[in-house]
Amino acid sequence: MNFNSTQILLGNTMMIGVIMVNCSNSWISMWMGLELVLLSFIPFMQNMNPLSSESMIKYFIVQSIASTLFLFSVSIMLVGDSTMEASNEMILTIAMLIKLGSVPFHNWVLMIIESMGIFPMTCMLTVMKIPPLLIMHQMNSKMLTIPILLGMIVSSVACLNQTSIRKTLAYSSIYNVSLMMMLLTNMIETLLFLMTYTFMLILLAKTIKIMKINFINQMITNNFNNWLKMMLWINMLSMAGFPPLMGFLIKIMVMQKMINENQSIMIFTLVVTSILVLMFYTRLTFTSIITFNSLKKWSIPTKNSNWFMFTMNILMTPILCASMIN
Repeated sequence: MNFNSTQILLGNTMMIGVIMVNCSNSWISMWMGLELVLLSFIPFMQNMNPLSSESMIKYFIVQSIASTLFLFSVSIMLVGDSTMEASNEMILTIAMLIKLGSVPFHNWVLMIIESMGIFPMTCMLTVMKIPPLLIMHQMNSKMLTIPILLGMIVSSVACLNQTSIRKTLAYSSIYNVSLMMMLLTNMIETLLFLMTYTFMLILLAKTIKIMKINFINQMITNNFNNWLKMMLWINMLSMAGFPPLMGFLIKIMVMQKMINENQSIMIFTLVVTSILVLMFYTRLTFTSIITFNSLKKWSIPTKNSNWFMFTMNILMTPILCASMIN
């Protein structure tokens, strides 16, 4: 993606909004930070696809509804009505779940992701999750158990029936958001999880952009050489949580947290749904290497920069191990 001065300015204002939410000590300034992030991100969604304008409107409407609910809940807090404390917490939680695109408010993510470019899609699935997670950490809500369980079950089962790469990444993001919400009591662990997931998604998205893949069956008919296919394979296994790659370590971190808190239902659901996700991504990797030894003479050569992407999933493992131990 070629950046211009306007996009650089909007990227800076987006990060200012994220920092504003993180550093705020009042709900109103948090709301202002959320709006700044929203308005800065929308222009990134515009591209040559005729459906991009429709996606921008859908995204704006959904996020505006969530922001309105958030502001309504804050106004109730300012009034100080103690009788509405439980309903107020529920409204706040719903608003943040809509912002995150978590189950049961996840359909808007699937509606807009097909017309998005690789860069705005990656940004929406990673950076845009930070402000709602920070606010949910401040809320310390006790109503997240059902959304977390639903998120893991729905995303892992629905992902099995997908042929679109973008919708697959969307369901993967919904699944990982549920795992991040398990860690919300410790914000450092949540951000470590998000940073690792962001790194894995960037590697996979860059590979998909190089290979120009939109659907699963396109993996069989591409003319790229074996190293690029192997890179795609490793990155997908990492997203699935296959040991000893990065994705496995962050899942172990979540399981360790749940074991310490005696959340047996969460652990059982996590293990079962992780097997479903691993099964789907393993099917994708088999598809990508089914023509591993059949190359055409005009196969596109791999650039040296791709070696970096290929090895980082393995080289980052000891670094993550050390950070988890500390």
